Formats: sequence, structure tokens, C-alpha cells
Amino acid sequence: MTQKTGRFGASGREFCLYSLEKEDIEETLQLMDRCVGENLYQKEELEQAIGSSERAFLLLRTAEGELAGYIYYYLTNEKQIAEDTRLTEQKIQQVCQQDTLAPVGKIQSVGIKETFRRQGLAVWLMKYALRQFAEKGIGEVFIICWNAGGKVPLEKALQECRFVHLFSAKMIWYNKKELYCPYCKGRCKCDVEVYFAALAFKVYLFVFILFLRVSMI
Repeated sequence: MTQKTGRFGASGREFCLYSLEKEDIEETLQLMDRCVGENLYQKEELEQAIGSSERAFLLLRTAEGELAGYIYYYLTNEKQIAEDTRLTEQKIQQVCQQDTLAPVGKIQSVGIKETFRRQGLAVWLMKYALRQFAEKGIGEVFIICWNAGGKVPLEKALQECRFVHLFSAKMIWYNKKELYCPYCKGRCKCDVEVYFAALAFKVYLFVFILFLRVSMI
């Protein structure tokens, strides 16, 4: 199903955004292997996103049908974020203003094919996901990013989307024996960086509540 068609990114080229379908899975996995490392994602996980009301897996294609990129995002909660990063719930709660089981957004993965990079497409996809979360009333969004030898490939895109760095987490993918890390040339010993974005309406709500409290004094 086509989600959106338009001219995205710096090139002004026309792209179409599609929901993932079963016939797209093999091609998508090949791109994911190149972007984030071989075998980090499996066919079964992608199948769970098809037709889901809580998960979205979108493909960015050119007008000619070439796969240029993807984004995978879904609803989760702070407790699961803590488990994913092997950090304590208390550490995650330092930035959140809600119950640990209340829904938050998570951008799980975003990747752009080599020939389409440096055109602002990752930024466009991430901002699209953030708008979708906001429309669902989600005010807090996390993303866990690969740190390859001290470099976060998505760092510039994260800054443009107003994510802030929270914490580092150590070697969370090392136990995924099937994962081949392109930086480590084998099992992944890389750390990850945890980023967080508070969506605009949540900030406005906080300011409004603060205004009410001050007005009542």
C-alpha cells in the first residue's frame, strides 16, 4: 500500500513510500544486511510488521521502483527499552514522565542504500515516523544506535530530528552469534548509544501544566 508520494530529500527526486509486503521481504533483508550487519534481522520479525497496528515497516522506492531505503518503528514501553539496552528502568525513567508500561515510540532501524545517501532521506524518514507517533498521541520516542568505533552513522540525522543523547550501552549485540558486524569483522563488540526525543505536543503540555500550577499559586 502506498503511504506517500513526493519529492523528498536534497536531490528533488521523486520517491514513493510503501508499506512492507511479503514479496518485499527478501529484497529488504538484503538491504538491511548491508546497512546494519548480516543477520541482525530475520524474516520472521519483518513478517510481524505486516498489517500490524503497532508496528510500521516502510520502504522508500524511486518512481522507477528501485529500493532506496527503509524505516522500521513501533510502539513499546520503557521497561522494554531498559531490557533492550541492558540498562535499569530507573535510568530510563530519568527522562520520562510516565509509567514504565505506558506506550512510547521506538525507531528500530533506518537504512539508506549507498547510492542514495547524503540526500537527507534518512532525516525525512525519521521525521515522518515522528509525525506518525505524534498523531497516535505518543510523546516520547527512543532510538538505539550503533556506535562503530566511536562513530554513530546516524548522528547528523539524529541532530536534525532533535534527538538528544541519553546513555551508552555496552556490547548489547555480542550474544547474537549469527550477526556479522561489518566493523568488527565478526561477532559484534560495538557499543550502542541511546537517544531520546520529546515530541512537540508533549513539551507544550508540560509548559501548559506548569503555567496552570504557577497561576494557582
